[in-house]
Amino acid sequence: MKKLITIALAFVLTGCGALAPAATPTAEPSSTPVVLIQTVEVTVIPTQQPTEVPTDTPAPTQTPEIVVVTATGGAAAAGPTNTAEANASTSGITPTATLPADVGGGVFTNFTRSDNNFSLRCTTLPNAITFSVTRTNELITQVDFYYRIEDRLSVSMSGWVNAGGMVPDKQGNFTRAFTALNVDPDLRSHKAWFDYQFVALNHLGAAIGRSAKISKQITYTIDCND
Repeated sequence: MKKLITIALAFVLTGCGALAPAATPTAEPSSTPVVLIQTVEVTVIPTQQPTEVPTDTPAPTQTPEIVVVTATGGAAAAGPTNTAEANASTSGITPTATLPADVGGGVFTNFTRSDNNFSLRCTTLPNAITFSVTRTNELITQVDFYYRIEDRLSVSMSGWVNAGGMVPDKQGNFTRAFTALNVDPDLRSHKAWFDYQFVALNHLGAAIGRSAKISKQITYTIDCND
């Protein structure tokens, strides 16, 4: 009996040992690595001065010139009368102020015009040219203005068109302001010569003389890029 008690007591003691919780090891504090960032300022001294970029000097604005072509009697003008006309020969347009020989045809003198170029829609060019001429015979009471269009990109050429009478000043002078809009719509060309001629009429409306045909001296365009 004593032996059984001893064995039972041994079992009880063994069980108590098994139920005792195991000791939890104490964790060591974790150490987070610290990253140190240090900014270093470095001053760089250039070894040479920066190259300056030249700036373009704007070209001077040119004042528009009024081109006046004058001839007396049958004498022909000597050539271009100003720098604008001389420079035009390098652009491929080449208007000229040289009037034909015997331009007056014995009935006109003092031929003038206000410009060598005009355009329908380009605002940098005039849209009208003023022509004037003086009669040499008192029988001339009216002067009709005729024109034709020569296409500069082909051999096409219109017939002569009567644009109507010029305005007299009662002193033998006749003037006409001809606009680009006055050119017949069917004849307008982007690149053209505007040729013209004066026809002298008496009080009955009969032609009694005419000037020479003045051609390839005025350019007619529609737009600025023509």
